[in-house]
Amino acid sequence: MGIKEQVFKQSIEIYGKEAQSRQVMEECAELIQAVNKMLRYEDRPAEPEYYANLIEEIADVEIMLYQLKVMFNIDDEVFKVKIQKAKREKERLENHGRKQTKI
Repeated sequence: MGIKEQVFKQSIEIYGKEAQSRQVMEECAELIQAVNKMLRYEDRPAEPEYYANLIEEIADVEIMLYQLKVMFNIDDEVFKVKIQKAKREKERLENHGRKQTKI
């Protein structure tokens, strides 16, 4: 286990599942705001701080998602579902290409 995993697992131990679960919600809300700001200003050059904020919020959410998987011991299950969803999306993309060529 790397240093970052140890640190994030220690956060769970110190703050507890409930506090960290609420932190996940807060970080997701902040990411939503950062993405919205990027889209709102996509017709003009975005300020460098918007990019920096987006990067920071993505990192925060990824950290909290890691903690959720650890807290509920669901890392393997999440991985399996991601594979299933990737296969489904691949099929959709292939079908989308076929639909467009039928015109």
